[in-house]
Amino acid sequence: MNKRTTRIILLVLFILYLLILFRITVFREGWYDHGFFSGIVVWVPFQTIFGFLKNGYTRYFIYLFFGNILWFVPFGAYLRLRGTAAWKAIALTAALSVLIETLQFVFGCGWTETEDVILNTTGGAIGCALAAGYRKLRKRNSQKKSCLS
Repeated sequence: MNKRTTRIILLVLFILYLLILFRITVFREGWYDHGFFSGIVVWVPFQTIFGFLKNGYTRYFIYLFFGNILWFVPFGAYLRLRGTAAWKAIALTAALSVLIETLQFVFGCGWTETEDVILNTTGGAIGCALAAGYRKLRKRNSQKKSCLS
């Protein structure tokens, strides 16, 4: 497969990923039923998520904690693989997270929480690190191939 085809496939997958991300975070079932600017804002980081853990809702804690991280790993990885500087990819991840949290508040379809922005941004940073590791590994393998030729 040539580079152009690979880039097109990755772009299509990235767009599909963004559509799914917005579907599960903002445009979920009944998102339009709550009225504008009716969301809840939680400013204290990790108040909600650790509250679930403290009250015995371990599965919900695990889902929220790791889900908020894992859903943003592809975003950071994609940007980094496209050549975006790590700091910029992380900043864009934070901006996307703030956008999602803002839309959740505007549409009243979720809780707007600072912990989500922190965990989402962490996920983007992990994605950046994974992409950097992948690039290093790929570069090392291509150098080995050229040495063998």
